[in-house]
Amino acid sequence: MTAETPAVWLARWFADKAPDRPLKPEENFFDAEVIDSFDVIELIEAIETTFAVRFAETDFQDRRFPTLAGLSAIVAEKIGAGGHG
Repeated sequence: MTAETPAVWLARWFADKAPDRPLKPEENFFDAEVIDSFDVIELIEAIETTFAVRFAETDFQDRRFPTLAGLSAIVAEKIGAGGHG
C-alpha cells in the first residue's frame, strides 16, 4: 500500500503513461485517448495491488470510472470500505 492518496497516485500514473498529454481531473481518459483497453487492464491491476482493493464488474459501469477525479473517488471509497465495496 502507498502513502499517496488515490488522486495523487492516479495523476502520477497517467502522467507517466502519457507525459505529453496532461489529463484534466474531469476529462474522460478513454475519449482523450490517453489509454487504451490494454492499458486499463494494467491500470486496474496496479490500483488493486497498490491500494489493496478489488474492483467489481459494476465499478467499470460506474459513470465516474473514466475520469481521473471519478476513479480517484471510487478507489477512495473502496479503501474506506476495507478494500471491497
